[in-house]
Amino acid sequence: MWALLSLIPGLANGFLTWLNKKTDSDLEKYKAAIGADTTLNVEEMKTKLELVRLAQGQRSEDREHWFTAWMVPCAFGIFLAHAGAVVFDSMPLLGHEIGSWHVASLPGMYANMQNNIILTVCGIGGVSAFKKIFSR
Repeated sequence: MWALLSLIPGLANGFLTWLNKKTDSDLEKYKAAIGADTTLNVEEMKTKLELVRLAQGQRSEDREHWFTAWMVPCAFGIFLAHAGAVVFDSMPLLGHEIGSWHVASLPGMYANMQNNIILTVCGIGGVSAFKKIFSR
């Protein structure tokens, strides 16, 4: 029995040595995986940043080109004219009969936007959103 008990420290020492090696091996695998994830995340962020720079450059070129410089204000003017017609056709101002102009309204969230735009142009709302449209 004493012989059997004398083997236990040797077996325990061998088991702990094996467990230490396995833990070190798992730690190295984990460090390698973390390093790979970090590298991939950094490259993904660089790619996204480059795409944003390209899009910003394209928008800048569009603003400065003679053909596209007038397109946003013109499109906005058409939208504003329609929005004004819809909003003012739905208001009983100065004896106006509601709906007499028969202007089709915009669908969904655009219908709510029209009131905000008209109020902004009339000076009741803020103009910060429109500064962005017309600024270079």
